[in-house]
Amino acid sequence: MNVSLVPVPCVPEVWDTVAPMLLKSTEMSGGRWSLEDVHSAILNEKFHLWVAMEDNVVVAAATTSFTDYPQCRMLTGQFLGGSRLKGWMEKLDAILEKWGRQHGCKGIELTGRNGWARALKAVHWAPKYTVMEKSYE
Repeated sequence: MNVSLVPVPCVPEVWDTVAPMLLKSTEMSGGRWSLEDVHSAILNEKFHLWVAMEDNVVVAAATTSFTDYPQCRMLTGQFLGGSRLKGWMEKLDAILEKWGRQHGCKGIELTGRNGWARALKAVHWAPKYTVMEKSYE
């Protein structure tokens, strides 16, 4: 299993493959993000696009960005989808940690559904807080 950052000029080559993988997580954003918004953020270099490949087939896709807080920089994961989670999760985690450290990040964070807390426990992630929401619609 290989995990790689997709250079921006190569995004159009993989977009039709990764878009369906990222769609479900964008749909779970509560109307905050559309798939088109994510695509634009990647092309404008606001998000980084990562792919996990097995036998030259993309099996998962993820996005990250840098979030600069007043006291530290964090690598932030936004959208993730695909199959064969156990085959690439540890590799993705290790590569993202290295990437984050190389770019001055204190750690990595993400917002996601509760199921991710169970899945990420295997690679030493821990829930830190819960996001509460009240919609006005």
